[in-house]
Order: sequence, then C-alpha cells, then structure tokens
Amino acid sequence: MIRRHLSSSRSHFVVGLLLLTLVLTGVLAFEAYRSSRSHQVTAASALEDNAAFAAWRYASIAESKIAIRYAFIMDPAGTKLKILEGVRPTADTGRWLKATVREALTSYDPEWYHAVVTGANDGIDHIVFYKVEFDDHEVPEAILGFEVDPAVLPQALDHAFGGTILPPTLTGDLENPEMLSVRVFGPAGRALYKSTKEHGWEFAATDYLSPRYGEGLEVEVAIRPTMAETLIIGGLPKSRLPLIMGLLVLAGGMVAAAIFVLRRELEFSRLRTQFVSNVSHELRTPLAQIRMFVETLLLGRVRSKEEARRSLEIMNREVRRLSNLVENILAFSRAERNGMKLKFEPTELTPLFKEVVDAFEPLASGRSVKLRTEVETEATATVDRSAVRQILLNLLDNAVKYGPAGQTITLGLEVQNGTVQLRVDDEGPGVPPESREGVWEAFFRLDREREDATAGTGIGLSVVRELVMGHDGRAWVEDGPSGGARFMIELPVGRDDGPELAR
Repeated sequence: MIRRHLSSSRSHFVVGLLLLTLVLTGVLAFEAYRSSRSHQVTAASALEDNAAFAAWRYASIAESKIAIRYAFIMDPAGTKLKILEGVRPTADTGRWLKATVREALTSYDPEWYHAVVTGANDGIDHIVFYKVEFDDHEVPEAILGFEVDPAVLPQALDHAFGGTILPPTLTGDLENPEMLSVRVFGPAGRALYKSTKEHGWEFAATDYLSPRYGEGLEVEVAIRPTMAETLIIGGLPKSRLPLIMGLLVLAGGMVAAAIFVLRRELEFSRLRTQFVSNVSHELRTPLAQIRMFVETLLLGRVRSKEEARRSLEIMNREVRRLSNLVENILAFSRAERNGMKLKFEPTELTPLFKEVVDAFEPLASGRSVKLRTEVETEATATVDRSAVRQILLNLLDNAVKYGPAGQTITLGLEVQNGTVQLRVDDEGPGVPPESREGVWEAFFRLDREREDATAGTGIGLSVVRELVMGHDGRAWVEDGPSGGARFMIELPVGRDDGPELAR
C-alpha cells in the first residue's frame, strides 16, 4: 500500500513537472513572439518614416515645378486688381477674373481656407486658387489668389517624380518608379496625378503642398515592400508566429506523449503487481494441497489404500497444474524478452490430441468436467509439438476455469485446404463480439469478470496467440454450438523454412 502511494505521488510529481515545462515553453514562445512583433513594428515604422520623408521631399520638389501664371490681390468689390508677380494677364482676362471671383464670393464660406474657380477666356483654360481675408467683424477685406496653368500641373507633378527623393546612399542606382508609388489629390479628393507604377500602399505617408500652391493638394507616397532589404538592415522580418506556434504545439504534443507513456508505465506497473499476486495465488493453492497430502502420507494417516490412491491422484493433478502454470510463465517471459524459439518437425496430431486429453483429465475431473474429442481423420503437420501441446492445454484450462462445473468440453481437429484447424468448445457464457479481439491480450478481463474471484494469471490466451503467430497461423473466437465460446486455431500443414525458427 505504501509502495503504491509512493508510486502515485511520484507520478503526480512528474506530471506536475511536465505541465510546468509546458507553461514555461508557452511563456518563452510568447516572449519570442513579442520580440519578433516588436522587431516587425520597428521595421515597419522605419519604412513609414522613409515614406514620410519621400512625401515631404516630393512635395517640396513639386512646389518648385508647378508654374503659376500670376499671383494677385483684389478688393472684395472687384474694382481693383493688382498683380503681385508673374505675367500680367490681358485686360479681358482681368475683367473675367474680377467678375468671376466677385460672383463666386456669394457662395464663399469663411470656414474655407481657399476656393477654386475655373473657366475659359481668350481661348485659354484658367484655374484660379483664391482666399478671402476678413477683418475682426468678419467683413471681407481683400482677396488673394493665383492662377495655375492646367496643362502644366500633371506634367509638373510627373517631372517632380523624376527628381531625387530618397537619399542615393540608401537607394543606390534605383529610380523612383522602381521604389515608390505617388498620388496627388486635389481639394475635392480627386486624383490629379498618379505614378505609372503602383507597389501597394502598406507603407505610405502623406504631406501637403504649401498654401501658396493651394492648400489641400495632398501628396501620398508609398514605399515598395521589397525595398525593406535596401532601406533597413536585415530587411523587414517575416512573421515568426507560425514557427513559434508550431514549436508550442510540438512541445504540447511531447508533454502529452510523455504523460501518456507515464500512464502506460503506471498501468504496466499495476498489471505486473496484479500478475505477481495472481501467480502467487495460483501457486499457493496447489502447493498447499500437495503439502497437505504429502504430510498425510508421511504420517500414515490414510485409512485405506483407496484413500492413499486418491491422495496421490490429487497430488498428481496439482503437480500438472503447477507444471502448466510454469510453462505459461516461461513462454510469456520468452515472448516478452526476445521471442520464442520453435522447433518445427512433422507431427502426428491425433496421438498428440489424446496425450493432451489424458494429461488434462485429472484437472478436468476436479470440476466434474467431461472431455470429448472429435477427430475426423489422421492428420500430420509440420509444427512445434510442445507449442501445440501448450496451446491445447491453455485453451482447455481457460474453458474449465470460466465455464460451469459439470460441462462437456469438446476438442475438434480438421484438415481443410492445406491448413489444420483446432477448436475447443465450452458451455460457458461465451465471449461478447466487442471483446473477441481483446481476450488475446495479456491481462485482459471481461467486464463481467472484473469483480469475479476466479483465479488466473491473465497470460494464458496471450501465450496461445504468440505460439500460433510463431506458426504463421491465426486464432479467433466465435459462438459455440452449445451457446458457449468456440476458440479456433488455424495452422499451416507444411513449412519450407527449415526445422527451427526464432519467433
């Protein structure tokens, strides 16, 4: 009991360590993800900073490239027009400008920073940007503005794109279209200019042309993502999340596998303990019987020859039971350690059947069990004689142990299509279909037997299967003709691989 408690405590301690390892792995994976994410954010921020610099630089160049026809100031009444710089417009254009701006003032909103009027005069298209200055009482004092040639605006913006925007020390010989995408939007949000190549807008920044050239001319510049290798040392790091998650899942799987193996080991330990207990019980009963009758005979306490003979018969039966038990344990041990060595030789099976029945008769009579054989014909097969004997003894022992007292057990032998079929029929409760594969496993017990006090080591049928597989045969269970179970063994008649094989 103390040993079992210590084993359970040790297993709980190991499980705790494994779970702690999994938690620590998760923490390390999270920290690695945070570090990778921080690196990505820093690199992306660096690209956006480069984009912001490019946008500012492009706006500066564009300002120098935009050609204005003239800048002017006029009174709100439109009576006085003064040209501040540029080419003086014709008198007809001056009249058009005063009339157009004066008329546009009726819809001017003081909240606007500027306004734009367009039109045509003297056969020329005009785009005029203007702004109204107000006094403290929100009365118009003056109108400031300038006219831009519509034809040269896109060309000026495109020409600006050909200048040096990013430092050559970073970009080398690469040209702007290979690195950057540019868009210029007017006050209404309409694109006035777009570069011919667009590389996506993931890393982009905006800037504005100065108010002299019309507040609201927005410049947006994006950097091609592949430029990260050139602009940032080490480039834009790839996401490490898939790798980290894969490692975390792998660690979790390894911990789960370790816990599973630990549970299997604990189960094996329990089965070993149960096996030792069952073997001890199996040995104790026949040894006690043998000792009692030996002492009775030695002390001369028998009252008749018939009683002495009965004592010897019981001792013979218990010795046979011990012999069969020891053979099973040795065969099971060899199978678990390094396989069984079988010696194949031509064997007459009918005499072997009779020998097994005669050897088992004393054990069967202890529970008033009758043995019957059904042998259709004389059969000879290349088998291991002792292995076949052990197979039959184990099947008979299983039938006696789990069948009712007074039953009749039938042993059958047939030869069909180059195989020998051995069968053992009992009159017990049978084996449920869902358990017919499991009964061949070591230490397997049916649900109805878990609370049963029926003795047994739990290795008899597993030894049968190992011996059958050593003959390249097969074993199965089916319903018996009397309502019990029928255990079937099929072995090949002949072999071509020599007299001895290790299995």
